[in-house]
Amino acid sequence: MGLALAVVYDVARGAYRTYYETDVDRLLLDLVLADCVVGFNIDRFDLAVLSGYTERDLSRIRTLDLLGEIHKRVGFRVSLNHLSEVNLGESKAGDGLQSLQWWKEGRIDLIEHYCRKDVDVTKRLWELGRSQRFLLHRDKAGRTLRIPAEWS
Repeated sequence: MGLALAVVYDVARGAYRTYYETDVDRLLLDLVLADCVVGFNIDRFDLAVLSGYTERDLSRIRTLDLLGEIHKRVGFRVSLNHLSEVNLGESKAGDGLQSLQWWKEGRIDLIEHYCRKDVDVTKRLWELGRSQRFLLHRDKAGRTLRIPAEWS
């Protein structure tokens, strides 16, 4: 799988930045230099995709993978959309399969909107978990449960 584009939120600058495939070297440098890169499934997906563009050992990038942290605490994977709906009261802008279709249609604008929304949701979940020390999850029985959020 290749990179259509990547969106990051730079906390120090308070701004989003979009990197296209032609910018991948700059993206990799920015990730390596970052104090910590927060993502959702970043360790298993994003870095795996980016590894195809470099000989660098991307495991050296300091990450906080919210999905990985949640999985360690509850023993199963919880979707970003589920967490967004339960904690923020909103859904994501789409899904990965839709982004593949948008790519085929040349709708890079829709892919960027989708990625930016995912980054925004991830950022707000990280902030919420950090401030209240938990995120909410609704189980199959409809009960709302707390997931400890022990990140700083």
